[in-house]
Amino acid sequence: MPAIDIVRDLIGFDTTSRDSNLKLIDYAQSLLEKAGARCRRTLDASSQKANLFATFGPEGDGGTVLSGHTDVVPVDGQEWSSDPFRPEIRDGKLYGRGACDMKGFVGTALALVPDIARAKLKRPIHFALSYDEEVGCVGVTGLLDDLKAQKLKPALAIIGEPTLMRIVGAHKGGAKLVTRCCGREAHSSGPEKGANAVMMAGEFVSLLDSVWDELRADQDLRFDPPHSTVQATVIHGGTAVNILAREAEVTWEYRCLPDRDPTKIVERVKARAAAEVLPKYQRRAAEAMLQTTLHAQYPGLVMDEESPAVRLARELTGANQVEAVAYGTEAGHFQNYGIPAVICGPGSIEQAHRPDEFCAISELEACEAFLRKVIAKAST
Repeated sequence: MPAIDIVRDLIGFDTTSRDSNLKLIDYAQSLLEKAGARCRRTLDASSQKANLFATFGPEGDGGTVLSGHTDVVPVDGQEWSSDPFRPEIRDGKLYGRGACDMKGFVGTALALVPDIARAKLKRPIHFALSYDEEVGCVGVTGLLDDLKAQKLKPALAIIGEPTLMRIVGAHKGGAKLVTRCCGREAHSSGPEKGANAVMMAGEFVSLLDSVWDELRADQDLRFDPPHSTVQATVIHGGTAVNILAREAEVTWEYRCLPDRDPTKIVERVKARAAAEVLPKYQRRAAEAMLQTTLHAQYPGLVMDEESPAVRLARELTGANQVEAVAYGTEAGHFQNYGIPAVICGPGSIEQAHRPDEFCAISELEACEAFLRKVIAKAST
């Protein structure tokens, strides 16, 4: 099948992270196994989501991983010009949720399965398709744990996130955290007779902004922005305008320069909140507290321009420059496992997560040309 047709098929599967990805995995596994791939699945706790690892070529260590996540972000509340799960081609662009992030890469790679199967591979080519990347690179850890259990270590990984086919060798690490603010309910006419958790949450958000200001001094100019960041993104709390809120929750994140210790950011936030926010509310209600829970975390990708992954990508693309990006990918997990990783894929990150997400057809064609060189290299 032409790459564009497989990409369209993949977009047609609604694999929003809150839902199952099994129909897409079934589709991909069928294509791979019909061509002779050796496939392994790893499931989440609900058995409704799966990673898929598939191999062509010789048994054992080595080889190149073509890695992509199968989940997409929600379309809720976004204004699309067309159905996000019914892909359309307009003006040389393929529109649909996941077109660039990152079903364009996955579909293009799957379209080359017959070529991979026919090639006389001297080193393996692996496919790694994961779930729940969009909620903190959750699924790929199970896939890598399975590789460890099988004592299998590929030589390098190409993560096909949208880079306009440029070579990216570093990205920030990140985490999703939730801080629960607990106070005491009372009538809002007597605000000092209770502890308003919503106000506590507001002060906590202000503190996060202050911590972010402190982080600006430590810079790496390869990144934009060039420093670690921390910010709140979601707030829930309160029941009525005339009731002091008993609880509120702040969802926040950090994005940390890859060779810095992210635990220091969390420790700084907790320490400052305990010293600067909590005492005021505990004077009004002894039971007032702040509880912070880590929900998801992914490591940064540390730049190594001499890694076999970066060297291969530069050789095959002719790129003179290796870039760094602020967004996160699964590449850091591969690197931590001991598999050198590089990021290179079709489409622009500027289109990801937006309404009317698209990937230019020319980008898919460039990706196909690049992957054909990967196959040729594995056959020499």
